[in-house]
Amino acid sequence: MILDTIANAERYAALHPDFLEAMALLQTLDFANLPDGQVPCANPNIRIFIGREPMRSREDAKPEAHIQHIDIQVPLSGSEGYGWIDRGRLKHSLGYNEMRDIEFFDDTPDVWFDVAPGEFTLFFPADAHAPLVGNEPHIRKAVFKIRTLEYRIESP
Repeated sequence: MILDTIANAERYAALHPDFLEAMALLQTLDFANLPDGQVPCANPNIRIFIGREPMRSREDAKPEAHIQHIDIQVPLSGSEGYGWIDRGRLKHSLGYNEMRDIEFFDDTPDVWFDVAPGEFTLFFPADAHAPLVGNEPHIRKAVFKIRTLEYRIESP
């Protein structure tokens, strides 16, 4: 897991073949003027979604994890709380949805932290995360989905 400011995003470009492009998009997209929905991206290994999501309490936040994607999550309208736990420590799977590449767990995160506008958090498949924690009714956020190396589409 990585937590940093958007201004420092390029520091992580070498960690994955598609991070250079993803970090450039993170730093240059005008999120405030983009409509909700999927943002067009020419790279088939990067999908970007912007939306308004309901917030929840820590007690209601279930950890989730992915196999095929790395998440970069960016709160846009306010701070967002997250829980984190290493996927290897999870014991109570609620089932994996292959179509959505998401598995929820009935476990409690080990760590809680907040991410403010101007910051991002990056979750690898080993990072189970419980997003959307906060007191506001909703948050507008951007989520980047970057294919893991095993599921990456090679450019022609």
